Amino acid sequence: MKPGDVLSKYSLTEEVAARYVHSITYRNQTETAEELDVSRDTINRYKNQFAEMTAEERLLLISALTQDQLLDTATSQQ
Repeated sequence: MKPGDVLSKYSLTEEVAARYVHSITYRNQTETAEELDVSRDTINRYKNQFAEMTAEERLLLISALTQDQLLDTATSQQ
């Protein structure tokens, strides 16, 4: 299974999922919604969709999104 497959299965976008994973680790839902400029309903939907995923799907998606963010950061600093 690929990260894109997991995103499609749960009707999530890569951009918001990546920002959600990054932000939710150190902010509450209200702060995350404000940072991402989306509604709390959207954040709640992402939270519920992540909760529905299997542990394998969640791990695959979070690791892929985190890796992409790290690569983006590393290449933008060069």
